[in-house]
Amino acid sequence: MRFMLIFVSLITSISTANATPFDICPSKAYLFQANPVQVYGVNLVTGQTSLLAANTGLQTNINGVGFDFEDRYIYGYDTGNKRIVRLGKDFQAQILNTSGLPTAHTFYVGDVYNHVYYLYRTGEGLFKIDLSPLDTDPTAVLDVVQISSVATVRLTDFAFHPGNGQLYGVDNNTGGLYHFNTTDGAENLIGNIGVTGTFGAGYFDVNGYYYISRNSDGHIFRIDLSDPESGSYPAELFATGPYSNQNDGARCANAPVIDEDSTIDFGDAPSSYSTLLDDNGPRHAIDGITYLGAVSPDGEQDGFVGQLSDNKAGYQDEDGVGFVTAIEAGLDSIVVVNASTSGVLNAWIDWNKDGDFADSNEHVFNNTPLSEGDNTLFFTVPNDVTMGETWSRFRFSQQSDLSYVGGAQSGEVEDHPVIISENGMSVRYFPSADVYATVAYEDNWPYTDDYDLNDVVMRYRVTEVLNSGSVEQIEIDGYLAAYGAGYNNGFAFQLDGLTPDQIDTDLSRQLHNGTQLNDLGLELESDNAVLVVSEDLSKLISPVCTYFRTQTDCDQSIQFSFSFTIRFKEGADVSNLMTMPYNPFVFATPGRYHGEGLPLHPGRGLEIHLANHEPTSRFNFAQLIGLGDDDSQPQQSRYFKTSNQYPWPF
Repeated sequence: MRFMLIFVSLITSISTANATPFDICPSKAYLFQANPVQVYGVNLVTGQTSLLAANTGLQTNINGVGFDFEDRYIYGYDTGNKRIVRLGKDFQAQILNTSGLPTAHTFYVGDVYNHVYYLYRTGEGLFKIDLSPLDTDPTAVLDVVQISSVATVRLTDFAFHPGNGQLYGVDNNTGGLYHFNTTDGAENLIGNIGVTGTFGAGYFDVNGYYYISRNSDGHIFRIDLSDPESGSYPAELFATGPYSNQNDGARCANAPVIDEDSTIDFGDAPSSYSTLLDDNGPRHAIDGITYLGAVSPDGEQDGFVGQLSDNKAGYQDEDGVGFVTAIEAGLDSIVVVNASTSGVLNAWIDWNKDGDFADSNEHVFNNTPLSEGDNTLFFTVPNDVTMGETWSRFRFSQQSDLSYVGGAQSGEVEDHPVIISENGMSVRYFPSADVYATVAYEDNWPYTDDYDLNDVVMRYRVTEVLNSGSVEQIEIDGYLAAYGAGYNNGFAFQLDGLTPDQIDTDLSRQLHNGTQLNDLGLELESDNAVLVVSEDLSKLISPVCTYFRTQTDCDQSIQFSFSFTIRFKEGADVSNLMTMPYNPFVFATPGRYHGEGLPLHPGRGLEIHLANHEPTSRFNFAQLIGLGDDDSQPQQSRYFKTSNQYPWPF
């Protein structure tokens, strides 16, 4: 099949000022976007961008750009006027004179190597332009030579490897990685990177890493081509930059990816935790606003590994994370994280000491919001952890969804060694590790009346963590399964044999629907420790029908769940603590009517417990014991039963 190319032989003679070359081979990447074009500087390590030029002097798009490290200019293609331009350090475009440049199509793919500018267009071919005539005459006419008419790869950019001078690009549709022969235009598929998309900008660094930026989301992927013969070229997400439907990139490939005036913070865990840049280690652009602790981090060339921590090498900036409690198997632990401003925290702990943070349970804080100042955070240590010294990683940023590796445009990363201890720990459950007990209350006590036992239906389970046989921590979690009451009821637990002052309120917590409350719910006026879940359960639900989940024709999902974590003060004697399932009870909501034959608004004085479980010290013994159908005999430790042995809750 014959084909024709239309060439323009007219020599352009538009008068433009000569561009001034860059002073050095810069480390930043340059991203050309939009029409008219704007030029951004991109830090490939973090994804941080800055607008360098809002106007290049041309009201058009410039694409197919490449950096020539021979003369330190950026060369590009003016897509609006179909001509070649170059830009120097002021990013003002100088129009170049050419002969033989096709006019039947535009170019969006280009790069420069050995003072030769290469252009590619799918379906049209590979072209080259020798730039050396410009060395002596900026107005010289540059010849455009077609290398090959074969161009089958769906390509939107390519880039030269600075080490071997080979040209590489990625097919947008397939993710295929191609090597292009600049002598005859041959296209050789050498592997697949595992991701697809329109990769409008491509760059190399001096170590042979190939970076490609995806237009749709700004994701910057890194491909290891330091050993092009390896046969494996997976793309890893390296950072996130700006996205645009018109992207093209240029970079001096002979420069290191980080310059000597680095404004990047790295981690400092051992190398197995992917700390170094070569391993896509975590790093943050230092913005002076978002950081951990009182001191903004110092700029670093790379991560620190082994015994050389960042604090030892720089100044004391690893000051944002403080572990308040010991980290012990099966227990809740507390860490205080100090933030310079509001932002998002992600953190990991290597529980099994395998030298990475990749295991599914090691992401201990996931997009946790932080406010300015100290943030007290709880995390639960798994029961099957490996004892001894391990590592943690804390990343604070304005970005969400950070991994334990990769770049971030703001914030700080702090890596801290931690010690996991065991000390004779064991765990026991009621009723079991993954089964809930059910307790159903009749709130008409001391009268039987309808006796349907569906006024308050709670499901809960208890976990006790023991240290050398002594209870060290209690976990109670549960949910409201049904509420068929016409009266208002509260719900609480009494921990018989434990006084309120034995509980460490600083280390204990209560959560409702996963959100920590400001108040633990501990009643200080009770003789035994009483933990109140709610004084009025009816306010925690929004029943569609008259009653919540007690009507067969009215299906509703669970709306309220709770959990307690209880820690004890140092030296507290908990040997008298009652055994599980403890002493759960309902009580009349204070200030609300609770039925005939009772004191008006009995409130906390009216309690309904499991059979033979003693009421609290706030119970109204004088007016309620033995009233109605109740046959309690306190001297015999008999409570909340009828004369026929029927209890009020089951």
